[in-house]
Amino acid sequence: MLFNSWEFVVLLVVTFGLFYAVPNIPARKCVQSIVLLIASTVFYGWEDWRLLGLLAVSCGGNTFATVKILQHRLNDHEQGVKTWVRLAVVLNLLLLGVFKYAGLVVGLFPFCSPEFVESVRSIPLPIGISFYTFHGISMVVDMSRGKVHAYDNLIRTAPRKTVYSNTFRDMGLYLLFFPQLIAGPIIKAHYFWPQIKAKVFAGIDWQRAFRYCVAGYFFKMVVADNLAPVTSVLQSSDYIASQNGVTLLLMLFGYSMQIFADFGGYSMIAIGLAALFGYRFPINFNFPYISTSLTHFWQRWNMTLSAWLRDYLYIPLGGNRKGACRTYLNLFLVMFLGGLWHGADWKFALWGTMHGLFLAAERFLGNRPALASVRIPSLVKIVYCFTVVACLWTTFLMPDIGTVFLFFRQVWTNFACTPADLLGNMSVYSVCLFGSLVVLYHVYGWLKEYRMTAWNGDMHYPRLFGCLYGAMIFLILTNSGPQCGFVYFQF
Repeated sequence: MLFNSWEFVVLLVVTFGLFYAVPNIPARKCVQSIVLLIASTVFYGWEDWRLLGLLAVSCGGNTFATVKILQHRLNDHEQGVKTWVRLAVVLNLLLLGVFKYAGLVVGLFPFCSPEFVESVRSIPLPIGISFYTFHGISMVVDMSRGKVHAYDNLIRTAPRKTVYSNTFRDMGLYLLFFPQLIAGPIIKAHYFWPQIKAKVFAGIDWQRAFRYCVAGYFFKMVVADNLAPVTSVLQSSDYIASQNGVTLLLMLFGYSMQIFADFGGYSMIAIGLAALFGYRFPINFNFPYISTSLTHFWQRWNMTLSAWLRDYLYIPLGGNRKGACRTYLNLFLVMFLGGLWHGADWKFALWGTMHGLFLAAERFLGNRPALASVRIPSLVKIVYCFTVVACLWTTFLMPDIGTVFLFFRQVWTNFACTPADLLGNMSVYSVCLFGSLVVLYHVYGWLKEYRMTAWNGDMHYPRLFGCLYGAMIFLILTNSGPQCGFVYFQF
């Protein structure tokens, strides 16, 4: 079920009404959680109810492991905690590996027949599996580290049946909560679980919900959905071979704007929807295209994934505590695995590898005093960072590495272009029109950071912002593109 579908609107209205219709009784938290669980189950199983079985296995396995970890932690059985954490992590990674990476792995073995490899690769990828797998790992690790104390007293005093039922309910809500179920943001357990409490209608942050929902739907439906049919031509090697380098770069610019509008828009919608039910999600995108380095970019793009990789992978690997060489290796490994997380294909591994190399190179050069003292204008650094990021987006859009190399070869060898080539191309107009909206948004982000413009604080210019949101609502209603799925649903 898509956020931009009428089925979802109906589900949202019904769920919202039932959620806040629960009277002020001792079991209010429990009933409200169950309402959200039922709604999330309908939301996820709408297209294929069979996927709910996998969610049930993930939820049940993580619940059982969580209770065992809590019991061992409260009894100071450190070895028991480590054992159950390892088992739970293996379970989560096994589910992810079977459905997402089995085809890639069996293809590495020469003794596997092509028919067998193809049959394994044909296993359907459950939507959102990468996201709720990471949530499950966050849950068991945070419990083992003592960052979640919601059930300490319950473990000590309540019957085992009550412990498991309550933990299963809240674990299910954490994994299945529909705003973040399909494509994040990736919420850490110690951030989400303290928010599981009885909610009241008067506590809704209407301003946050309205602003994020309107902005999110605008970027998704007006910008991303209008750019998607235009930039999809880059998936065709015949099209790439027939175009000049300027046109190809403009199409790549359009895709760079599209993927931000699509994923950033989804994250904004998720934040707004969560606010309607009294939950506060962290910001996932912070004007990433004004970054001045790749390091800076990953502090702004998909911030919750970056934080997850840092806390549960980079730091456990040693981070930057074991010398320069180990730091560079850790950066490379984290980005390589982060690339594979995006898809079981070597083109995603190439994307992660290149990001890892650029991050390591930036860290190496930044540690050279002679180079670190060189002053480079911020605009030059922003252009450099955006160029690298945009060029690497080719691995996301294009079907294989061969098409990626064809793209860059065509840009390098056929850059000549006349004004007529561009003026007569309607795709160029679409890219410039809708891409400019993302550019203006990032210009606003730059003004926000360096001129203290209000966004999350008080509205210093209420009439201006009122007109802006009014215009976005008008464009959503009148100029939305053809309905498309979210880009990150495939991950």
